[in-house]
Amino acid sequence: MRGWGQPPLFRITPDQAALDRRLAGAGYAVKDPVALYAAPAASLTGGGDETGRLFRANAPLAMIDEIWTRGGIGPGRRAVMTRPAGPHTTLLARAGDRPAGVAYVAVSGDIAMIHAIEVTPEHRRKGGGAMLVRGAASFAADHGAVWLALAVTEANAPARALYERLGMVCAGRYHYRVNPDRAGLA
Repeated sequence: MRGWGQPPLFRITPDQAALDRRLAGAGYAVKDPVALYAAPAASLTGGGDETGRLFRANAPLAMIDEIWTRGGIGPGRRAVMTRPAGPHTTLLARAGDRPAGVAYVAVSGDIAMIHAIEVTPEHRRKGGGAMLVRGAASFAADHGAVWLALAVTEANAPARALYERLGMVCAGRYHYRVNPDRAGLA
């Protein structure tokens, strides 16, 4: 990581308590506690016909980039979307004649993972997030995935509440440890 000009960053899972304590003792701060949510894809596909309100976009679209940029999804998170070898797509939700949100979903084996879900501020709490999750579940099922999963920061209570309302359950947790002096956090 230092070779890339990045501060050392450690991903810590609950079974790594000894390492977590050691890093804490060395001054490494907790950054971005994350909850992993999952549900059977088939249980999430209901909710009505979304034809005309949800599109699978496999070509770059400026409006998708604009939504991700406004939501703080930068180059690092977007680079993740170039890696999957299996089925993947970007979903674009609309409300009326306006883009309401976007999400990326990729399938690997029997699991599909949502990445970079972002609903525009003016469309939050109006069904856009649920539409994107259902669309991702439909894509997952179309490509043989049994499970739909996603990672969300624990601080994002509205998103976590949405996922739980849709029937997703917390399947795991992790957090990062970073040295605040080397990460610009001090």
